Amino acid sequence: MPGRKKRIPDNAEGTTVYLTPDEQVVLRIILARRKKRSDTRASINEIIVDGIWKILVEDEKISRKQIDDLLQRSRGTSA
Repeated sequence: MPGRKKRIPDNAEGTTVYLTPDEQVVLRIILARRKKRSDTRASINEIIVDGIWKILVEDEKISRKQIDDLLQRSRGTSA
């Protein structure tokens, strides 16, 4: 039986997120809905990361290009 597909990048670092019981229920609802529709991004980590990107792009009005440029500059590389 093959192992599970690796879903976390090698350069990812662990962090702790504290959720209220209600927030945990909401997260489990999202998880269940994604699994039901066979979404490839159905892990808790992927749900949280997707939420962070959604906030940056939709709420903070920072485009993916702006974010990519900022990340490239912080790494000392060019796009």
